[in-house]
Amino acid sequence: MIGRHRYIHTPPNGSLIVRAYRVTITAIRIRWRLGKKHDNQHILDYAKESLLPINYGGKETVTESDQNRFINDLKQVWSVCRVFAFFPFYWICSTQVYSNFISQAAQMDVGPLPNDVLQNIVAIVVLILIPIFDKLIYPILRRLKINISPVRRITFGFVFASIGMAWAAFVQHMIYSTGPNYTYATKPCLTCQKFNNISVAWQIPSYIVMAIAEILGSITGLEYAFTHAPASMKSIVVSLFLFTTAIGSALSFALLPLTIDPKLIWMYASLSIMAFVISVAFLRLFRKEQKKDEKLPLDK
Repeated sequence: MIGRHRYIHTPPNGSLIVRAYRVTITAIRIRWRLGKKHDNQHILDYAKESLLPINYGGKETVTESDQNRFINDLKQVWSVCRVFAFFPFYWICSTQVYSNFISQAAQMDVGPLPNDVLQNIVAIVVLILIPIFDKLIYPILRRLKINISPVRRITFGFVFASIGMAWAAFVQHMIYSTGPNYTYATKPCLTCQKFNNISVAWQIPSYIVMAIAEILGSITGLEYAFTHAPASMKSIVVSLFLFTTAIGSALSFALLPLTIDPKLIWMYASLSIMAFVISVAFLRLFRKEQKKDEKLPLDK
C-alpha cells in the first residue's frame, strides 16, 4: 500500500480473452475459406488476411497495425502455452506430497508427531535452496559456460519428480514388508497397532527431492510464463500456468482406484514412469526453444 504510487497503472481496454477468441475464430474461418498458404507459417497469420478490422466486441477503435501486433502477441502466447501442456502431469506428482504422502506416514511409526507434519519439509527446503540455487549453483554453472536454460531446468524438475515418486514406491514396499500389518490386507482391530514398525524418517528423502523438483519445475515454469509472455498478456499467461494446477488436481481423480492397499506401490511406480516419460518428451519437443535460450548471453 505504501508503494502504490510507484506502480504503473494501465487503464482497462476491453477483454483480452474475447479479443483472442475472435482472432482465433477469424483465422480459422479464413484458413478454411482460402486454404493453406505457404506464406503463413502460423494459423493465426490468416487473421491478418481480414480486409476489415476484427470486431472485438468493444467500443475501442483498432487499427491494422494494432491488430497485427495483437495477433503476433497471441502467437507468442500460444507458443508459451505449449510448454504448459506438460505441467498437469507434473502437478499430479506434486500433489501427492499433500495427500497420499500423509496417508503413507499414517502407516509408519511417527513417534509423538502427527502424520501430516513432515509435509512442511518441502516449504522449508524450498526456502533454503532457492537462494543457494540463485546465488551459488547457477552462477557456478555460468562460470563453467554451462547455460541451464529454462527448458533444461523444467526437464530436471520432471526428472526429480520421477525420482521422488520412485522413492515413495520403495518406501511403500518397505511398509508392506514390515509387520505387524504388512500389506494391510485385513484391517487392524480396534486395540491393535495401526502402523507398521518402520520409521517415518524414510519419507524425508521424498520430501527433499520433491522440493528440488518444485524449484526446478514449478518456479522455473512460473518464471518462463512471465518472461516469455508479451507485455500486454503477462497476467493472462501466468494465470494459464496456474490453471494447470487445477487440471492436474482433476486428473488426480483417475488415481483413486489405486489409492488403496496393497496397490499403492503401483500408483507411485506409475507416477514415476509417467514423470520420466514426460521429461524426455518435453526435452525433445522443445529443443528449438532450448537452443534459442542457450544463445542468450550468460548473466553474471
